[in-house]
Amino acid sequence: MDTLRYCTSLLVIAIATAGLAVGGIGAWTGVGLFLLLALLDSALPRDYRRRNIHYPAMVRALPYLHYPALLAFWMVFGWQLGSGAIGGWHILGGVLSVGVWNGLIGLATAHELMHGKTLLARTGADLIGTCYGIPITDLGHVHVHHIHLDTPLDGDTPRRGESLYRFVLRSVVAQIGATFELEFAYLKKIGKSPWSPRGRLFWGVMFELGFAAGFVYLAGWIGLPILLLTWVLGFTVMADYNYVQHYGLVRVPGAPIRPHHAWNHLRPLSRVLAYEITTHSEHHLNADVSYVSLTPMPDAPQMPSLLVCFLASTVPPLWDRLIARPRLQYWDRHFASAEEKELARQANQAAGWAA
Repeated sequence: MDTLRYCTSLLVIAIATAGLAVGGIGAWTGVGLFLLLALLDSALPRDYRRRNIHYPAMVRALPYLHYPALLAFWMVFGWQLGSGAIGGWHILGGVLSVGVWNGLIGLATAHELMHGKTLLARTGADLIGTCYGIPITDLGHVHVHHIHLDTPLDGDTPRRGESLYRFVLRSVVAQIGATFELEFAYLKKIGKSPWSPRGRLFWGVMFELGFAAGFVYLAGWIGLPILLLTWVLGFTVMADYNYVQHYGLVRVPGAPIRPHHAWNHLRPLSRVLAYEITTHSEHHLNADVSYVSLTPMPDAPQMPSLLVCFLASTVPPLWDRLIARPRLQYWDRHFASAEEKELARQANQAAGWAA
């Protein structure tokens, strides 16, 4: 049963793809499904259980299966745009459905693969990253975020008072910058040009161009702006993961990473749809552990449903007043070390928050 839980994301993609195939109002299926699952996830009790896996080969294969599933999702969207079956306001429904689920499920499965040690895993992560618009994000994620999280050195840690929209721009620029810097340094070390086929940037660009060409071929030229808009939404959702999992947290640079340096979203659907990235404290303590082996930490800082947090973060006043600030106040009092309390005081002052 625990193994089958992680097929939920493939079922979600299949349902949303079927909606696109119907055309017209069916393009909104993915949007309605997101709202329904957010309500259901919030209504269910928190899930602190460890998983009991009987089919380890299946759980290893599942993240890879999301690339063909997400690719089919996109291609059906392109085909329906090209045929005129999705037009007018229903295009917006398609953009939201494809963008949100590619970002939410795509990032989660790519994240699991980018922590793999094999060429196959990294290639799988890059291919899935193409679906939400930014491949090769593992370089900055592994070599910057996992080392410098919750400090000013990490572009993927949102500051207190920083809206999602400002953070997305800053985070994406930081990720792309880290990718170029790390990859260029590696290629220079082995005596290759920055755009050598020996490097991952070359293949990342090729993946993106090939993906875009295939989509525009199906959708026609109208598909190009729709593709770009959907990609923007996709990597906004990608950045939203870091936003809701590290918002406002502080750590002394170089200090050990502790369970209280991440927010956790331990609702049942949050855990399975996001491939346990929501078991975030344990992930940062043991980054190489497979998703099904991560142990939920009930005593670590907690957030509501991941899906609810994604929705709330799009409305900054709602996010700050109802979700983030009350939890940060508790974090400052009960989790922060003496040094972190001072960093938190400075962060509150910079955000314009009253003491």
